This record gives sequence, C-alpha cells and structure tokens, in this order.
Amino acid sequence: MSNSVNDGVCGACRDDGGRERYMRRVTALLVILAALWLTPQTAAQDVADPQTTPPPTYVVRPGDTLAGIAERYGLTLAALSRANGIQNPRQLYPGQTLSLSPAVGAPGTVHCLSWGEDLVALSRAAGVAPLALAHINALLLPTGLRVGYCLRLPLSIPVRVVPPTEGATWAAAPRIGASLRYGARLWDVLWLNPLPHIVMQPLLVPETASATEASPRGAGLLPDLVLSLSLSAQPVDRGETVAIVLETAEPVRCTLSYLGQTESCVGSAEPSRSWLGLAGLSPLLDPGVYTLTLALTTSEGGEGVVPVPILVSAGRYDYERIDLPPDRQSLLDPQRSQAERAKIAALRLLRSPVRYWSYPFMRPVDAAITSYFGSRRSYGHGFGNYHAGSDFDGQGGEPVLAPADGVVILAEPLVVRGNAILVDHGWGVVSGFWHLSEFAVEVGDRVSRGQRIGALGNTGLSTGAHLHWELWVNGSAVNALSWLEPDGPAAMLGKKP
Repeated sequence: MSNSVNDGVCGACRDDGGRERYMRRVTALLVILAALWLTPQTAAQDVADPQTTPPPTYVVRPGDTLAGIAERYGLTLAALSRANGIQNPRQLYPGQTLSLSPAVGAPGTVHCLSWGEDLVALSRAAGVAPLALAHINALLLPTGLRVGYCLRLPLSIPVRVVPPTEGATWAAAPRIGASLRYGARLWDVLWLNPLPHIVMQPLLVPETASATEASPRGAGLLPDLVLSLSLSAQPVDRGETVAIVLETAEPVRCTLSYLGQTESCVGSAEPSRSWLGLAGLSPLLDPGVYTLTLALTTSEGGEGVVPVPILVSAGRYDYERIDLPPDRQSLLDPQRSQAERAKIAALRLLRSPVRYWSYPFMRPVDAAITSYFGSRRSYGHGFGNYHAGSDFDGQGGEPVLAPADGVVILAEPLVVRGNAILVDHGWGVVSGFWHLSEFAVEVGDRVSRGQRIGALGNTGLSTGAHLHWELWVNGSAVNALSWLEPDGPAAMLGKKP
C-alpha cells in the first residue's frame, strides 16, 4: 500500500515536471519563430553580412564560363561583363583575373521603396541577381514589399524610377530616350538597365538627372521626329565597328560626326526615313567616352542634333616581334613604299552609295589565324606599329574567296603588300587582301560572296605563305573577324535590303 502511494506521488511529480519541460520547449520555439518573422523587417537596417560579399577577384580556370562565374557569386552576367570590360563572353581565357567587387559595388546604400519600384527593378540597378539581393536583405518572401520598405543596395550611385508612361514615346529605344530626356549619360542608363526593356516596365536613371537638363535642341526635335534609334552593344573595344540605325517620322537628311570626321549616313534614298551610320574605331584610340553626333535636317529646313555617347574599352591586344629575312629588310624603307601608301590612302576615301554586302561576312580562307588584328608589332625597333589586319595560315596556291559581294577596285603588285586586291563592298566598307601568289579578277569585276578572287602566297613584306585580310570602315582599319560573328557589331543590319 505504502509503495503504491509512494508510486502515485512520484508519478505526479514526474507528470508536473514533464508539463514544465514541454512549456519551456513551446516557449523557446515561439521565440525562434518570432525572431525569424522579425528578421526581414530589421535586416534592412543592418549592414549586409560580410560573408555574402564575393572576393575582390577571381582567376578563371579551364572550363569556366562568364555566366557560370556570375551565377556562382550571385551577380548578373551584364554586371560582371561591365566590371571587366568584356563585350564578348568568348573573350574569357584560363588565367584571366576578373574583378568581382566593382560589379557588386562599395559598402552600399539604403534605399526605401517608392511607387512603381520593386526588388526586381532594384536588382538591375544594383547589378546583382534578384535572389542575391533578397539574400543580402534576408528576405524570406521578396515579393509584395510595401512602399517605404528599405533595402540595402550594393549600389554606387543613387537612382530614380522613370514611370512606364513617360517612356511610351520611346517604346522602340527607351534607354536612349531616357538618357536624352533626363540629360543622363547613356552609359549610366545602360549600366542601370542592362537587360532588354519590356513594354510598360519602369526605367532607372541617376537620381541627379532631371527632365529639364536635356539639350533644348535635342529635346525639341527627338520626341516628335525620331521614332527609334538602335546602337551597337556597349562598351565597345577600340578597333571595332559601331553601328547606328535611325528611324524618323518624316524624311530627313543625316550626317554622322565622330573623332574629328563627318560621314554621310547611308540609306535607300535622299532624303529618307531610315538611316544607317557606321563608325570605325582605331585600335590606337584611347579608352574613354566619346560622342557620335547625328545631324538631321528636314525638307522644311528644320535642324536638330542627336548626341549619342559611346564607351570605348581598351580591348586585349598581343605583342609580336617580326624577324624579316635578309632579302626583305629593304622593304622597311619608307621611301620605297611612299607611292604605295598614297595609293591606298586615296582608295580609303571611297564611299560608294550602293550596298553590295550582306551580314555576316565569310572567311576568305578556311585556315587557322596566326596573327590577330591590332597586335602591337616590332620589326626590331620597338612596338611602334600595329597589325592592321588578320593573318591566315596556309599553303601557297590555296584559293582566296570574297567574304562578301563587291566590286574590285585594285588588283596589282605592290612593294610592301605584295600582290594585292581591294574589293569595295559599298557604304564605306572595303576589304584588302595582301601577299597573294596570283590574281583571279581584274579592276571593275563584280564579285560575289564565296567567289575565288586569287590565291594565297608569300609576296611583299612577308615571312611565309599566308593571307593578310584587312577591313576598312569609312577609312579606318577595324577588326574584320567581328564581321564574321552572328552577334557582331553590325549584326543589327541583317541582310542586304
């Protein structure tokens, strides 16, 4: 009996202790849930966890891709490309050091949401993926954020939101329109809005920009006259081609001015509503910001200018030392090639109004490239020259093909260039083919894409059988290999009309 009483008392004690432990566990769980619930509300007031910040640099390994690196560190592909001046993701190579911190930004700023803003739009401004921005701000539910909610942004410049209705007039080119309307630098607008614009999506511009800051002449002309304006991808490497396509509401006359030269825009008629401008950038051009200026004149005499800023990056060029055979050392004497240089310079002035070519071009020979355009060259006296074309390896006698339709404007032996052919493709685009062993065309011949025009050789200033292919755009030597790429700088031009 006594045992049963004792057992009953002890059992009651154990039951009360179990209830107490149970209540303590429930209380602890409620505290944890409350902390988790409150975390999104308070995290925005704290500095982002240092562990979420990528390292300052990354060394590319074999097999890496730019998109994979961006995803690994929570960056957008556009932000990582901008931070390292990479226009073409295929420019990546093992051992290359990529900067990660400029893509993410400095310590960051606190931005409170206003009407029309959301986490996706602000992630574009910050240059990080939306999920990465949500992670930085410890957001469990990144959607449905209220106006006035503050976010920590890894952003170097404050921004303002342009409502969708203000960009309706510029639906075809909203980012360029926003930069002109608000007097903002185009590269800043492109930096803030790297992805293709979606209709009725808000745009971001620097907070310091104001609609009253835009150029009076440009602001008065553009909204009514210019329907669309497209530009090659930026930043653009020096030595590349910049293409501009302009559509206007009524026929106009158009000229393009850049780097101290003025060229006529090209179109199907004069005046016209559709215009194309091509600008060739020298590989020796200093990196920086330059302005291409479109001057428009209507049939009634109205005038206006469209300033289009471009951001030119340094690109990547090799250094080469050329050792000439003794029997060709004399070809370096400038006196021997003076007449040749004058002849080539005169042909560079050719601006045919007819467009023969279609985009993209094709390789003139199916062979490996032994020397790329723009390489700094030394012939034993410092690197004071650059390679103005691309060299293709091969055997003497191999056929050389026309990369695009055109008309032959030169076919003769020269001192330095050897047996040379020039083909005018129209609209200021000219190809040169040096060191040939034979000619298959004459001056005045109309050639078609893929047609045999000569044979590969070793004539002139050459150390072995190869083809030197050179491309000029409005008189400037540019990277011809870019004209072979489906997504190259002139890809927006498409096929010949």
